[in-house]
Amino acid sequence: MNLVFISTDKYPDQHAAAIRHSTAGKGFTGLGHKVWFYLLSPQDWESSEIEYNGVFYKTLNDYRGSNKILKAINFFYSLLILRKNISELHHHSTLNGIVVFTIDNLVIYNTLKISKKLGIKIFHERTELPYVFQRKNSLIGKIKYNYYLKRLVPKFDGLFVITNKLKDFFTPFNKNVIKVNIMVDTDFFSVKSDSFYDFRYIAYCGTMQGDKDGVNILIKAFAKLLKNFPDYKLLLIGKSSNKEAIKDILIIIDELGINDKIVFTGFVPREDMPGLLSNAELLVVSKPDNEQNSGNFPIKVGEYLSTGVPVVLTKVGEIPMFINDGYSGFLALPGSVESFYSKMYNALADYDSAAEVGLNGRILAKRVFDYKSQTKLMSEYILS
Repeated sequence: MNLVFISTDKYPDQHAAAIRHSTAGKGFTGLGHKVWFYLLSPQDWESSEIEYNGVFYKTLNDYRGSNKILKAINFFYSLLILRKNISELHHHSTLNGIVVFTIDNLVIYNTLKISKKLGIKIFHERTELPYVFQRKNSLIGKIKYNYYLKRLVPKFDGLFVITNKLKDFFTPFNKNVIKVNIMVDTDFFSVKSDSFYDFRYIAYCGTMQGDKDGVNILIKAFAKLLKNFPDYKLLLIGKSSNKEAIKDILIIIDELGINDKIVFTGFVPREDMPGLLSNAELLVVSKPDNEQNSGNFPIKVGEYLSTGVPVVLTKVGEIPMFINDGYSGFLALPGSVESFYSKMYNALADYDSAAEVGLNGRILAKRVFDYKSQTKLMSEYILS
């Protein structure tokens, strides 16, 4: 089977969505399929093309400037190049399907048009509720949102979503919606290596800003934990360009007087992540109960579990559907400093039992989140 993936993000391992898509590409190539990834935004590579895990990546837009007019011109030109590339590729290697990862209306419209013209099946993937990001208070924003849902989504041959809430949301607009769990290279994260640090630590990986991961709750719960486990530190893994968000976090840390117990790692290369996570005593994320988290499922949960390290999470979205509290992970109440502290304390106070929970979590990840089984499901759906 020959497939084309289309996106406007940066690849291959720049952020959670890109990691998911790149992992899917790896899974398809492992099944003997061929995947071409066409990108409509400038990338960080030196050349316009790379090959990664057997997948061919090509950027069709190399403009890196800040001029808005030139940026728009290059973007529209990249859409023309995309149609040309798809037509030529289909002529030489008959395409069985196109998967569109972006929610950009122009990209979707143009890709739908060329796919229907050439008779190629076309699919769409969604991992977030579209109105969380796409619907704006402006009139233009509402028009774009309604056009996407009512005019574009129904034209896809099928949709891939990662939660039941997303499936329920999109089904009224397109009946061919299938749920595919998050995709994790579980073998990649199950490799144990020497620790980067000479101290014991609890680790969090992800965004430092906004309401998505509840970092403020985590820091406050960790401050309480230090009274019983003073030798631990908290690793905050990830890079944030939002200086105001970091400033707010630093204020909380300073007020709690735990500056020497918090380690900001900044950006960590993908190849270093397994070692960094697998040497933690606990892996944590204190997601709040909000609209965004009700519809998505964080890929970091699958990555955490794959390490075999005990995880402490919150009962939001579909996390409780997969994780059994006290058996394959520890589930705290969202928004509660006391509940999150309590779960971390219980895990560290009886770490032999917590280690068993971590191993059960790894088995769970391998069974339900491994990319090989999930891409097989996608492959069978496309072929059907």
